[in-house]
Amino acid sequence: MAMEKATALLKALPSAKVCTSMSAAVSAANASEDVKCWAVLQLGKSSLSEVQTALQQGSKQLAVLLVATQKPVSQLEVLRAMEYGGVYVAAGELENSGDILKEAAGYSEGPAFVLLAAAEAIKGDENWTSFRYDPCKEDKGLPAFSTDSTRVRQEIQGFLSRESLLTLIAKKSLPSAVAADSGDAAALSEGLAAASKTVTILYSSDTGHAEECAKAVARQCRNGGYASSAVRCGTMDSFDVGALASEPLVVFCVATAGKGEFCGNGRNLFAKLQERSDLSLSDLKYCIFGLGDSHYWGKGTEESKFNFAKPARDLDDLLEKMGAQRMMPTGFGDDQDTDQYHTGFAEWKGQLFSRLGVDKADAAGGGDDGPVKTDEQIKVETKQLRGSMKESLDDITTGQIPFQDTKLIKSHGSYQQDDRDLREERQKMGVENAFSFMIRVRLPGGFCTAEQWIAMDDICQNFANGTLKITTRQTWQVHGVLKRNVKATMRAMNKACMDTLAACGDVCRNVLCTSRPDVCSKELHAEILHYTYEIHDHCLPRSGAYHEIFLMQGDEMAEKIQIMGSTPVEEEPLYGLTYLPRKFKVAVAIPPSNDVDLFAHCAGFIAIIQNGKLLGFNVTVGGGLGFTHNNQKTHPRLADVIGFCKPGDAKYVCECILTVARDFGDRTGRKHARVKYTVEDYGAEWFKEQVEDRLGFKLEPAKPYKIEHRGDLHGWVKASDGTWSCGLLIPIGRVKESSRVCLRKIAEELKGKEKGGFRMTCNQSLVLENISEAKRPIIQKLLDEYKVMHSKETTVSGLRRNMVACVALPTCPLAFAEAERYLPTLVERLEAVTDAVGLGQEDIVIRMTGCPNSCGRPSMAEIGFIGKAPGTYNMYLGADFVGQRLNTLFAESVNEDQIIQILTPIFGRFAKEREKSEKFGDFLIRKQIVKPMNNGRDWWTTPEV
Repeated sequence: MAMEKATALLKALPSAKVCTSMSAAVSAANASEDVKCWAVLQLGKSSLSEVQTALQQGSKQLAVLLVATQKPVSQLEVLRAMEYGGVYVAAGELENSGDILKEAAGYSEGPAFVLLAAAEAIKGDENWTSFRYDPCKEDKGLPAFSTDSTRVRQEIQGFLSRESLLTLIAKKSLPSAVAADSGDAAALSEGLAAASKTVTILYSSDTGHAEECAKAVARQCRNGGYASSAVRCGTMDSFDVGALASEPLVVFCVATAGKGEFCGNGRNLFAKLQERSDLSLSDLKYCIFGLGDSHYWGKGTEESKFNFAKPARDLDDLLEKMGAQRMMPTGFGDDQDTDQYHTGFAEWKGQLFSRLGVDKADAAGGGDDGPVKTDEQIKVETKQLRGSMKESLDDITTGQIPFQDTKLIKSHGSYQQDDRDLREERQKMGVENAFSFMIRVRLPGGFCTAEQWIAMDDICQNFANGTLKITTRQTWQVHGVLKRNVKATMRAMNKACMDTLAACGDVCRNVLCTSRPDVCSKELHAEILHYTYEIHDHCLPRSGAYHEIFLMQGDEMAEKIQIMGSTPVEEEPLYGLTYLPRKFKVAVAIPPSNDVDLFAHCAGFIAIIQNGKLLGFNVTVGGGLGFTHNNQKTHPRLADVIGFCKPGDAKYVCECILTVARDFGDRTGRKHARVKYTVEDYGAEWFKEQVEDRLGFKLEPAKPYKIEHRGDLHGWVKASDGTWSCGLLIPIGRVKESSRVCLRKIAEELKGKEKGGFRMTCNQSLVLENISEAKRPIIQKLLDEYKVMHSKETTVSGLRRNMVACVALPTCPLAFAEAERYLPTLVERLEAVTDAVGLGQEDIVIRMTGCPNSCGRPSMAEIGFIGKAPGTYNMYLGADFVGQRLNTLFAESVNEDQIIQILTPIFGRFAKEREKSEKFGDFLIRKQIVKPMNNGRDWWTTPEV
């Protein structure tokens, strides 16, 4: 109603043209000579960005009307339009706006910008200030700024009192009646003087470290006497370059990305500064804190020295050249220090706070830029995974959710992401990043029915980017879900008897199980899957938050279905208030297959089969592959075998491993919080004793087993009951285009009485299961028609059969380099090499991830690549073929041509010098091309060869 009323008021003006969008208004204004051309927008972050861009570049005939329809209403962003020069700016109540609109429509010296607030938006806001600012009146000796309000809100006082042209306006224009009616003229004058101290803090940050530094400075300034409105904190790219000249003081906190580059939210401002040779910054004082890693490109190397905190140093040089005054020496935080960047930041901020006179302030508190809370604080304060997520998902003014909720939503199976390919373009447009959500399904054992596959295919088409991603966690995830569709996506999954609870987050995640149907009888496989489901369901979170946030509509449940033991209760019997220190991953392997990469998991269960009967499980603890580049306190680790348990005890053993991790895991630093570090710190024997104490009985000694392979089934295999399974190759796990169409048609054939289904694999591929004899030729025809690879004869090279890659760019915020989009291209070049030496069909495990978090398990590949920067990777060689040995760093920071150059002679030697049936990784060790990585603790000590 408010938007319609505002539009009607404009149309009633004698000379006004109302346009349907900002772009239309700008075009019309550029073509008009005598009529104001209006854009009518609802107040929000995106609309403000549009307005700022248009006003800076717009015609005199451009006019913008912003309508505020909901609380709270900030007037500060509207006031900033006064900085552009020659712009008429006003704010008023929608119900009494006639005079303001007439005055704006008649303003001929420049654009006009009006904020009108609906009654419900400012109800109870005693500080709402109606005002008008006409810069032309100043030349006539009249007040440029006027207000009819009896008090002026603090943010306006602070803004008007800045040491700039607007300070003069404040002194000349604030009517004496305002000061008198506000209580005491002297008090107001004193308040304005205090508000004249202003500081702007800008940061460029990918991981949040530079952002936290910036917000710490903002908090201290507010606590030390700066008016809240006089302390601005935001990204570098959110700031107008031209406004730097009028800023008295700017503090920069600048992190380093890639190869000495600015982070995505800072490079645009730096580029614009480089283009502004006309801009004098002689009145600007500045200081800079730079964050980097002095060993990122190798300890003691010239490249590391050159790239360390390079963006901060480049910015410092540029500002100095433009005449700005450095207030104090630039500070640096080094990830190689004992407590990383904190050491350098503590020293630097101490000097800064002293110079600003805020060093004696209480460090608590801090207003809007409050401290970035730790994950542990967030878990405690958010009422068992609730937080403000329900409300933030309903907020239509932005495509993102608050920082705290981005942490929380992980436990509900989702990550907030943005399209990094579009960041720069959108920043130039002045709009927020292209935010979306990845949503991962909880699917223990990786099996879904044909009906569920059809539902997921519909979901990816209706709500996501049109593709499905099969992950190394043996499930699907969808990408590109807009915030407004998150709940609808979750509900659609729920309708198909699936959910996403605990698919991510600091909980027990999706429990894996060997996918190959040829490792044992169908009946035995079903029995092992039964215990897999028991483990999974036993360790699920019990919070009702998931149902409340995603499945309920009003007071009614949106077709709520109880799924696999996820009954909501108000207590967490296993997790408590703080859940786990970090994620907890579990896998069940059925020898001779290790397709789940069992030793990469926090807890593992190896099925021990004798004479066709399941005796129980060997138990493993302490695996995990993630680490941080050049942080020697982090490293991959393979799990230890600690004993044997009976089948029915497996879920209780897993519970006890989980609770030991809960109680003894490191909650002070997330980089040291995984179960592997608890086992490393205390020892596997100690960990076993803790588990046994909680179980109330001893684990039996581990029983013999043999691992022979970890690849997927390719082709058809018949089960004892006469049904068929068929292993398919889905390159990099991305179901798209022809493969998506084919699998949809197969699902249509298998639904209903057929009882056929799909089982995802941990190598990002797929097994069709329970195919009747009658349906097999139909399925075969579809596979042939759509060229879906499903046998060794049709799946091209051995490298391509065994390649795995994480998603990485453009959506993963942690990626340093490409993975999924690039590995097939690299493999194509390597295939030319292997074909030339007769190794085209040789199975060689090759994996790539965009960062060292290692979602694609590259540290267990015979050839592993971990992203270092765009187009640059660390290359690791020498893991074994079956997943029982880590690989070793062989070459640092190599590009594609260097990779080919390195591997070509090695493949040649392998073809000529290998022993019978010898695998590539074992050959590398035997020939001492690399030394074996027998212990994760040695990860940073590259063995000599």
